[in-house]
Amino acid sequence: MQFATILYTLSMLLVCAFSAPLERRQETVSNVKCTSKTPLDFHTSNVALLQICGGIAGSIQKCQGLPTSTTGQSGNVRFTITPVVEGDQINISKGRWEQGIKAAFAVCGQNIPFTATFTGGAVKGDVNVVYEAV
Repeated sequence: MQFATILYTLSMLLVCAFSAPLERRQETVSNVKCTSKTPLDFHTSNVALLQICGGIAGSIQKCQGLPTSTTGQSGNVRFTITPVVEGDQINISKGRWEQGIKAAFAVCGQNIPFTATFTGGAVKGDVNVVYEAV
């Protein structure tokens, strides 16, 4: 009985020693340019955010169909994603997309329109993102 407890304790220590850190991954964004000082509507922006790739809400975890560009629009708010490498295909995951948006908002402010490049998100590399009022 004590041997099993010791073995269990040692195995848990080993698992914890090699487990992933508890902090969240921060996506790298570059070329961030804030294009306005006026924030866009919070709710409309959230709806548009989930409209990329024909809808990335709910259980969908990644852009489907490998498009060469995509938009997410709701009302007067639009997100546009294009690969940095012309002709490349977008395969951005929901997690990478949302973390990239948070990182850009950290630079410009919540719901402030921007242009930026998100690391990854395409088969061959990065994606350019435009968040704007239309």
